[in-house]
Amino acid sequence: MTGVRKYADLTCTEFNKINTHKAICLMTVSPLEVHGPHLPLGTDVYIGEKLQQEYCKALLQRYPDFELLLLPPLFAGCDSLPVKGSITIRAKTLESFLLDMAGQLSKMGFKYLVICDNHGGPSHQIAMEVASRKAWHCYNFYLINPFNVIYRMMVRHDKKFLQMINLASGNCGDDADAHAGTNETSLMLATNPELVRDYLNVSSSFLARKKGLSAAVGWLGKIFNKMGLVNISADLEHLANLVNWTRDAKNQPYLGSPSKANADDGERMTKGHVSIAVDLIEKSISGQRPFTKPMLWWLRLFRR
Repeated sequence: MTGVRKYADLTCTEFNKINTHKAICLMTVSPLEVHGPHLPLGTDVYIGEKLQQEYCKALLQRYPDFELLLLPPLFAGCDSLPVKGSITIRAKTLESFLLDMAGQLSKMGFKYLVICDNHGGPSHQIAMEVASRKAWHCYNFYLINPFNVIYRMMVRHDKKFLQMINLASGNCGDDADAHAGTNETSLMLATNPELVRDYLNVSSSFLARKKGLSAAVGWLGKIFNKMGLVNISADLEHLANLVNWTRDAKNQPYLGSPSKANADDGERMTKGHVSIAVDLIEKSISGQRPFTKPMLWWLRLFRR
C-alpha cells in the first residue's frame, strides 16, 4: 500500500528520509486472551491488525502526503479473562510501556501514535488513557486509542453509532455480547475467517443473575441513577456485569451468541470503528487534545 511502511523493515538511511512531522505511527496493542472454544487467543490483536489496515486506507485518502508507519503488534493487555490460557500484564506496566514509546517517538520528531485495540478490560483502557494524558503533558505528543470511545458507544448503546453500523443491542459488543459472542465472532469472520472454529455449534452464553459483590455494585448503580448521575450509574451497571461474569467459575469463557455471527455484521462494525477512529485522528491533527476518557475513568486511582 502506497505511503504505508513497516517500521521494523526500514534501514537507517530510509528512516532518516522520513518527515516525522508528517507521519503517523500505528500499533496494535491487545492481550492474548481466551475467546471461547471457537476463536483464537490472539483474537483482539487479529481484529486490531485488520482495523489498522482500514485506518491506513482511510487516512491515505484524507492525508495523501502523510507517511504511515506500522510498529510491530504487541500481544499485551490488562484484565484478560481470568482462565487458563489468558495472559495479563499489570496496568502500570502497560502505562509505562506506552509512555516510553511516546517519549522515544517524540524525541525523534514524531507527533502521533494511533493504538489499534479491541480489548475492553477496564484497567487496560484506563492505562491507555493515563498514558495518553501523560504523553500530552510531558511531550505534547498525541497518543490516540479510538477503541476507548468506540467501546463506550457499544456498551451504552449510543444511538448514532448503532444506526451507523445497523446493529442492535445484544449483538453490538455490549454487556450481553461482551466477549467472543456475536460481535467478535462476526469481526473475525470478516477479518480472519480461517481462524474461526465451528462457531455455528457453540451455544449461547448469557449473564447470570447478579449476586454477592456484583449485586451490590448493581444496586449502587441504581441509587446513582435515581440521583441523576446517569453516567456513573451506567458505569456501575457495566462493572457489575463484568464482576458477575468473570468471578463465576460456572460461566463460559465467552458471552453472547456466536452462532448468530456473520461476516456482513463484522464488516459494518469495522466500518463504524474506522469512521470514529479517523474522526479522532483528524481532531488530533487539527490540534485538539487526544483525550478519550474510557468507561470507569473515575475509578482510575484503583487501576493498579
